Amino acid sequence: MNELVDKIITDELNFASKVIKIDKLHGDASYRTYSRIHLSDGSSLIMMQMPKGKSSPSEEITNCTEVLNELPFINMDRYLKKIGLNVPEILRYNDNDKIMVLEDLGDKLLSTCIEGLDSEALNESYKNAVDLLIEIQKQSDDNISANCIAFKRSFDAKLLNWEFDHFLEYGLEARGVELSRTDLDEFKRQTRSITEKIEGMKYGLTLRDYQSRNIIIKNGTFFIIDFQDALMGPKLYDLVSLLRDSYIELDNDLLFHLIGNYAKGSGRSEDQVREEFDLITIQRKLKDSGRFVYIDRVKGNPNYLEFIPTSLEYVVQALTRTSGHETLLTILKKYTPELKRSIKLK
Repeated sequence: MNELVDKIITDELNFASKVIKIDKLHGDASYRTYSRIHLSDGSSLIMMQMPKGKSSPSEEITNCTEVLNELPFINMDRYLKKIGLNVPEILRYNDNDKIMVLEDLGDKLLSTCIEGLDSEALNESYKNAVDLLIEIQKQSDDNISANCIAFKRSFDAKLLNWEFDHFLEYGLEARGVELSRTDLDEFKRQTRSITEKIEGMKYGLTLRDYQSRNIIIKNGTFFIIDFQDALMGPKLYDLVSLLRDSYIELDNDLLFHLIGNYAKGSGRSEDQVREEFDLITIQRKLKDSGRFVYIDRVKGNPNYLEFIPTSLEYVVQALTRTSGHETLLTILKKYTPELKRSIKLK
């Protein structure tokens, strides 16, 4: 591998420096692998390598039937750059060896930069991320492009329900939990009702995983990574991804303050934003809880299991604030292992 990468750097990219070391980086829940290429002049690059097969174009299920002649990552990188957003520079990609070379933005993820911050500094960091999201939505609303794959796929009912059922399959059934026929039917009825409400919300470009581990801060500027699964979705989906991040727990005072900032910045009613935020939280965090089990059982990576309780607690809080879905909360508390344990402790 080192010889191939060295040939890519020197022969294809015409770098004068040689490759002296390649360090594998901790990937997220992806089939893609990332490495840092250290060069002899002291600089570095990032290598993304994708496996052969259907897993390489996209990690998430999408409903796009159009065949794209380039990787979604490349397509989205170009579009986001065109509308003025900061994304990594793609230096090279070859479909034969599935190796992409990117500029190295460093290791200052939002998730690590906020560690140890006082409440004021934490608020400022997240306010900047919320403001950036508002700008992303404004620019994408003003620059709808037929050449951008995100505008050709969306969170439709089939996809939203598939994600609900992903929790059912892995969050419960794969762990030996079997619902009664009555409770299973009610779970389906309740989740389909939430899907209908989400489909009725205003849609726009949705990055799908806009969270603290996918924002890099370089020289005080926010850069976005991991956007290849972008689609059209409810406007608040990315806000939920950011503020209901499974890895970072924000207290309710800060949460509602930031929701208020978003409402004001986007010109929307705060009450409506809160209502939609909670409904999307239920859908997104149930999906995440099931996905973390899937990553363990199918990909052999148990590192995300520890985030299931936080994700489910977000669901409980959202359901508690939401009217009309009390029976869904009852079913989750009855069957979900983490919630059953927390009930016994109270």
